[in-house]
Amino acid sequence: MAQRQQIRQKAIATNKTADASPLAALGGSNQGETRVSLAQMNAIRHLYDTNPSLKAARTLLMGQLLSSGIVLRRNGEAVQLKQTFEDHLRSYWIPFARSLIDSFLCFGFATVSIEEEPRKPFSEPAAATAGDTTAAPALVARSNPADVSAATAPAAKGANLVPIVPTLGTYEIVLVPTGRGGYLREAQVFTTAATHAYQRDSFMEVFFRDYPDANGNCVSPISSIFNTLTYIEQLKELAMVAEITRAQPTLVTQSIGSKTGGGGASALEGNGLNLFFDSESRDLQQQTTDEQSVDRQKQLQMVVALAGEVNRLRTTNVGGNPITSSAPPPPSAPDVPPRLFALPEKQSLVPNALQPTSRTDLEQLMRFSNEAVCSALGVPASVLFEGRFSSNSMSQLQLLNTVVASIAVSVNDVLSQTYTALYGKGKEAGELVLSTAPLCATTEVQQLYAAGILDDEVAVPSAMHSLGCSATEISSAVERRRQSNDLKRKADELQTKVTEAEGNARIRAANSAESDVGKASTPASNSEGKKRAPPSEVGSSPDE
Repeated sequence: MAQRQQIRQKAIATNKTADASPLAALGGSNQGETRVSLAQMNAIRHLYDTNPSLKAARTLLMGQLLSSGIVLRRNGEAVQLKQTFEDHLRSYWIPFARSLIDSFLCFGFATVSIEEEPRKPFSEPAAATAGDTTAAPALVARSNPADVSAATAPAAKGANLVPIVPTLGTYEIVLVPTGRGGYLREAQVFTTAATHAYQRDSFMEVFFRDYPDANGNCVSPISSIFNTLTYIEQLKELAMVAEITRAQPTLVTQSIGSKTGGGGASALEGNGLNLFFDSESRDLQQQTTDEQSVDRQKQLQMVVALAGEVNRLRTTNVGGNPITSSAPPPPSAPDVPPRLFALPEKQSLVPNALQPTSRTDLEQLMRFSNEAVCSALGVPASVLFEGRFSSNSMSQLQLLNTVVASIAVSVNDVLSQTYTALYGKGKEAGELVLSTAPLCATTEVQQLYAAGILDDEVAVPSAMHSLGCSATEISSAVERRRQSNDLKRKADELQTKVTEAEGNARIRAANSAESDVGKASTPASNSEGKKRAPPSEVGSSPDE
């Protein structure tokens, strides 16, 4: 067994690729490596940022994932944080989680880098100069965990480290085959900054939710509908071009001699005389025609300028100021600049020229694109276009809850690993997770709560999460509900004790009253016995 393990380790060491050179991202020096298509990533991101249906679905998913904020858990329980650290999470970690969600939806993976906290607005300028391109001391220190003094140096200066998702276009991802037989792929990130010249950045990590295919194409929800949405967007652009062309139609001309057809004397009437001209005569005639066309165009321009000057003189006084009147001017259509064209000689306009027309099924195609967006992102169309409080069944909301839970698992994994890398490992470090709750129909929650199936610990977070409350508000509401239930339970126990005490007091009073009555009746019977004893003793009846 030990020998087999040694052989396997030797094979892995043999097949392990060496560190890539600075030009590896450009030329692909390592055999079998694949670059993730940066052009496709840019196209997907542009579509994601401009399509209104995608923006609506993104807003809905972001509301379900980030409306309650981020919670720090230790041993499965939420930790009560200080206000300073809560502000830090709200300022940097929630935007980081939002960028993670966008990356997972667009590309299927997210690239994470740890940087120093950026300068806040209206604060003191940064101490570092703009030309300083050296790596941050904190990152260099964290690359060597044994150097504890260097790692704690930025903390002494007050510099915090925060995670970010780099801007698209500032890096490229290369998938390098690794493992015993090259069956695995390792992601390496190369910076595209001009000052670094495609160097590998060892301080950036790539977290995959959906791995790219063998050719480096992204596999994500947005990539699955990219072709459909791109086709519909192109149809919309062509429809816009058609409407512009119809509003400003193109002038089509034809030769006057072509009306009567070809051949015969009619063909000689228009251009037949030119057959007897030599080349010089034809050139002179062409020059004369061009000069006449230019003169005619200049005359038209002069007429337009003269009309404009006349209009200006009629609307201004002697001093040059516009003439104003007390009455408001009547509404009129906007001025359209005149467009005068001089037709070439012996040319005429073609009547009923063919003009472009827009599609009649464009609206149906746009509705189809909306349904495609909902299918790809896993968002019900009724929830997206009618609101979360519309009449939705539990099956539709269950689909949305499944998608939200799936995205939350991937985001929580990245948040926890990044938090552990910054603040150390162990039970004291804890983990960062998104505070999410399943979205339920209001009527069904009321019915389940009224039937006693849901308790306060489940019903209160579900109801408040559907309203968009934060994690702090939800936890405080649950705590208040728990304290109210404790007070109610104590009041019920006290009332029960009081009732039992009153019942016991009544029982004791009744027993004491019965005993008093028994004691009072016993001497009376004895006295009656004593009074009746003499007649019985003498043997005479009472009647006697």
